[in-house]
This record gives sequence, C-alpha cells and structure tokens, in this order.
Amino acid sequence: MKFKITPHIIEGIPSNYLIVHPKKSEKHDLKPGTLLISENSAYGFRLLTSSTISEGFAGINPEKMREFNIKDGEEIDLTPSGVEGVTRIIRRKMDKRTLTDTEIDTFISALNMGMLTNSHIAAFGAAVEINGMHEKETTAVAQAIYNHSRVFKAPAGKTVVDKHSIGGVAGNRITPLMIPIIAAAGLVIPKVSTRAITSPAGTVDTLEVVMNADLSFEEAEEVIEKTGACMVNGETVGLGSAADKFLSAVKQVKIDPKQMMIASILAKKKAAGAEYVIIDLPTGKGSKLPTRTDARRLAYDFSSVGSKLGMTVEAVISPGDKPIGAMIGPALEMQEVLQVLEGKHASLSLKRKALNISGLIFESVGVANRGEGEHMARTILDSGKALLKFREIVEAQGGDPNVSSESIFNAPYSHTIVAEKNDIVYSLDSYNIGMMARAAGAPHDKMAGIILHVDRGEQIQKGDPIVEIRAHSEGKLTDAINLMRTSPPIKLEMSILEHIKGTSAQEEF
Repeated sequence: MKFKITPHIIEGIPSNYLIVHPKKSEKHDLKPGTLLISENSAYGFRLLTSSTISEGFAGINPEKMREFNIKDGEEIDLTPSGVEGVTRIIRRKMDKRTLTDTEIDTFISALNMGMLTNSHIAAFGAAVEINGMHEKETTAVAQAIYNHSRVFKAPAGKTVVDKHSIGGVAGNRITPLMIPIIAAAGLVIPKVSTRAITSPAGTVDTLEVVMNADLSFEEAEEVIEKTGACMVNGETVGLGSAADKFLSAVKQVKIDPKQMMIASILAKKKAAGAEYVIIDLPTGKGSKLPTRTDARRLAYDFSSVGSKLGMTVEAVISPGDKPIGAMIGPALEMQEVLQVLEGKHASLSLKRKALNISGLIFESVGVANRGEGEHMARTILDSGKALLKFREIVEAQGGDPNVSSESIFNAPYSHTIVAEKNDIVYSLDSYNIGMMARAAGAPHDKMAGIILHVDRGEQIQKGDPIVEIRAHSEGKLTDAINLMRTSPPIKLEMSILEHIKGTSAQEEF
C-alpha cells in the first residue's frame, strides 16, 4: 500500500506513528493502531487518523523521517502486520520459559521497528523482572540490540575504552573529568550518556551547560575522529536505540529488570566499539545497590556477559552512601568539574575517584604499568592537558572553547543554612540531598541546586554554613528549605539512636 509522506508532529505521543485522513483509513479498511511495516521490515509505524492531514498524504514525525532516511514527498510501501508471534514470546517468558536466540531477536527486532505498543514492552519487562533471565538469554538480548544498532567505526590503530556508572549517587560527575584525561592519553573513548530520570542532574544535563550533547550519529563520529572522544546524548546518537525504546516504556511502570539493564548497557558499549569497559557500582544506604554483596553479584554478571560479547568488562565497587562532589545540580556540577580541571580547590572525593578509575583503565589496557595508572592520570590532570582536551571536545561539540569555572552562571536566588550549635556531622543522606536539589528546580532549571559546605565527620561551629541552596524563584527556594526540616539531608552526631519503652516489643515484630 503506497503512502506519500509529509512531516507531521503530534505532541504527547510516541513518534513511531503514521497519520492518514479518516477517509483513507476507511477506504483501505485500516483501523487506528494497525501496525504497518516496510517491505524489507526495516521500519514500522502505528496508524493514526486525523482530518488535519490531506487525503493525499501520510504524516510521519520528522525525527523518524531522518532516522529512516525518508524524504518529504517520497512514496513508501507499507503492509499491515500483526504481532501475534511476539505476543507468544511474551507469554512464554511469563510462563518462566527460557527464550531461544531466535525468539529474543524477533522481540528486539519488533521493538526496534516500533511494532510494539508500550503494553507489549511493559508486559515483557514485568515478566523478566519477576522471572529473571538466564545468562545465555541476557547475552542474546545484548547481541540482538547490537545487531539492530548503528556502530561507531573506531579510528585505525587506536584502543577504544568506555566507562559506565549505574548512577543513583548525587554529585557523581566523574564522566566529564575522566573522558578528557583518558583521551589526552591517546585512547579513544566515545561516551554516550543519559539525562536525569530521578536524580538532580544526569550527565547530559550537566554537559549541556557548556556544549551541545544532542549530536547525531554522524556528528558524534566526526567529533571522535577529531578529538578521540565525545560526550553525547544516547537518545539522539542512536546507539542501541532498541534499548532506549525498552527503557522508555518500562520506566512508566517503575520497573528496571536487571538482566535487560546489563544487556542494554553492554550492547551500547559494543556498538561504541569498546574493547575494554569499566563499570562503576556505587553501593551503600540510599544507592541502587545497598550492600557490597549486591554489587559483587552485578559485577560478575557484567563481566561474564561482556566476555561473551567479546569485550573485557571489569567493575569497581565505590562508596555510594554520600554524595561524591559538593555541588549538586547541572550548572553547579559542571562548575566543580571545571574547578578540578583548572587545578583549583574543589571536591577531593570527586577528583580522587576520577583519577583512580582512569588509572585502572590505563593499567588494564597497558598504557601504564601496574600500580602506576593513577600517577599517570594525575600527571595528565596537573599538566593542564586534560583541561585542553576538555575544551577541544567542547569546541568540537559547538561550545565555547574558552569556558571556565568562572563563566558558569549562577541562579539569581540563594539561601545559606547555618549550624545552630557546635556539633559534628554524623552523616550525609545522598537521596535526601538529591530531593532537596530537585525541590530547588534541578535538573530542568540548569542553574538550580545545592552546595554542601560540610562533610561526614567534620566538626562545625555555631553559625558555620552547612548547605547553600540556589534557585530561580523564592518559591523554589522555600520548597528546598522546607525539605531541610522534613527530610534532613545532613544529620548531626547522635549519642542515642533509639529509645525503647514498654514491654510489648513482640507486637512490633
């Protein structure tokens, strides 16, 4: 069935639609929601109807036109198709069956072409969340995502490495520190990142303060060729896009199947051309991995699946029970990154973590001897080479090459909370700190966030600054201040943790 294509945007719905006039739909007996796929199964669309479009045309989201290389006015041939086979695959996983490589590839292919509704995807995700997957299935998912992905072409003779953090810790902005250090050492590191979902700043949110992260696949390749690195948004660059479609659907129902997470991360690393990958697994109260046992299990899973995909995958278990940096929020985190790159006084924890993991990469791929990697990373940072490389990447991605920590704008409203008495800082709650920064407006308001003036175990005097809040309005400022009282992110030393009275303790257990 022939359709003459024109760009057409419908706000608020997924972009994999084809919209026709109701009369055309009736004429060909096509019901809204029908899946239409191309002859070679390269892409598919869900049919919608609207009288806003001419009977002689069919509308497609411009984003999809670019993705599938469809020109304005071009005629394409689409055929109605069912998804009964995929429904059977979902049912088999619900019944705790082990899926074959072919079944997994069929599901990922249908997902990649936009053939599945969010209900299909969420049902499959829930089945995996409840019943799990064998390692062989997880590997097959990763391979299928890779098979249906575009792949970066690595520069000749260069070693390609990558890093990933599972997130969940406020201020863990080591990526824009590590990438220029690693690239300045002559390694290639194409870093594909994401925006924040529940945190006060994702890597992309922070990068956008100084550069364009929304690069296309071709633009990202050009930056890699020019600088040996890139720092880009996974949604626009299109590596492992099937994984992004899956995660976008399941996050609406608040599920995150571990095996699908492993598969999607490693598939993207393979598509980026990485030979070596290091995974950062923050653990502790308030993080995604409460215990080291949880982190170790995940580390071994990553390593095993990565090996089957032809990569060397290692993991580090890092502290995740308090923020890494002292500045929380997109602009503030970028300011702190630049302070470290410039050699100014900044968070020691942030600097140390970036140097430690960069050093492990150097040792693992053989550019530094065992035990000398961190020293090599520190030398690159202290010499100013990392700052020069960072600015080179910024310029290649459309930013100001003269960017500095002094050039980052501040929010117009601020409020500093001070200590009410002499005391000792007992703990910092990473989760509540993140909530406080979000209440101030982060990450949507790039300049909003909080600055921590104290650290765990530190002695404070009455009147000392504890937390500084930055916001764009007095209302947001007040919201964040109120959280300091209801969900305090900083706890002072306690000599008594709990007082129990009475004799009816058994009733509580």
